[in-house]
Amino acid sequence: MRSESDESKPTQVEPAEKPTQVEPTTKPTQVEPTEPTAHVLKLLGGKWISAAIATAANLGVFDVLIEHPQPASSLAVALRCDTGMLTRLLGILESEGLLESDATGILSVTPLGAPLRSGVLGELAAFAGASFSWDPWSRLPDAIRNGDTAFELHHGTGLFEYLERHPEHAEVYHRAVDAFTRLEAIALASSFDFSATRRIVDVGGGRGTLLVEVLKRHPHISGVLLERAAVADAARAVFEREMLTERAEVRVGNFFESVPDGADVYVIKHVLHNWSDEQAVRILRNCASAVAPQGRVLVVEGIMLPPSYRDGTRLLDLEMMTLLGPGRERTKPEFRRLFAAAGLRLESSQELAGTTRLMSGGRRS
Repeated sequence: MRSESDESKPTQVEPAEKPTQVEPTTKPTQVEPTEPTAHVLKLLGGKWISAAIATAANLGVFDVLIEHPQPASSLAVALRCDTGMLTRLLGILESEGLLESDATGILSVTPLGAPLRSGVLGELAAFAGASFSWDPWSRLPDAIRNGDTAFELHHGTGLFEYLERHPEHAEVYHRAVDAFTRLEAIALASSFDFSATRRIVDVGGGRGTLLVEVLKRHPHISGVLLERAAVADAARAVFEREMLTERAEVRVGNFFESVPDGADVYVIKHVLHNWSDEQAVRILRNCASAVAPQGRVLVVEGIMLPPSYRDGTRLLDLEMMTLLGPGRERTKPEFRRLFAAAGLRLESSQELAGTTRLMSGGRRS
């Protein structure tokens, strides 16, 4: 964990591992014309790979093969699919290392493909290929030209309003959010020191996946989930299923207006990237006003690296621009400025899970 106490020094965002740099030469290196063409075609082919993975997750390919390795013909019967078309799809997955087959044609899931089962990242893969989230990308050129949001151009309304009107798509969305939240929640519950915490508020915490993991690991803590009315009943059902109703409550509210008062820890996980800087500061300021004097505001988000580095968070930034318009990923200095504008001091930043980081802040004295 790195200290953030010296505000006079600019913060450098350093990648965990420095990418390999091509050594400069005295004259430009000549490459065969086919090399850049092949590279571009490979990049464009990412669309087809993503579609293949999303389709397989949607069909249940990984779930069935993890339980019962079998040939393509049997799998087609189990999934009620056309054998020839499914076999072609499976060939893509095998070539990408997600599946493997033995000499008799029995297909099984590799360790690389195992996270694509349900309950891990399968739901996230299904969301990536769902028509309501995939189709708006076709409007991205128009959105960039005019400063609009591609999702709104395609659907005629914003993402969250759309989900309230289409509960079947909201279920796909929330399952996807729960999928990566579960991994981050486990990491948060084990890496942050909650020993002095008695009450925690999960701000905009969806169906309560993160709060469940924290409360189960730390039985001395009680928690409050702040969410919209459209999600509240689903969260209550989760707490009841996990037998946490005596320690977890759901409050319907608007985090732009206020948050529950007096907790020791406020968690804001993948919420700020949905909103503009002004809106993000408003959320943080409400948490800063409500947190106990020695409490902490925890922000879980990706942090963008400089453009010269390959960066999954920068790719997610394009997703935010497509689906949410004012939503965006941010650099560490940008987060520092948000914290300061809200009356908080960014005290530490540490790796959490994947490209996600945990940022901790307290009230400025």
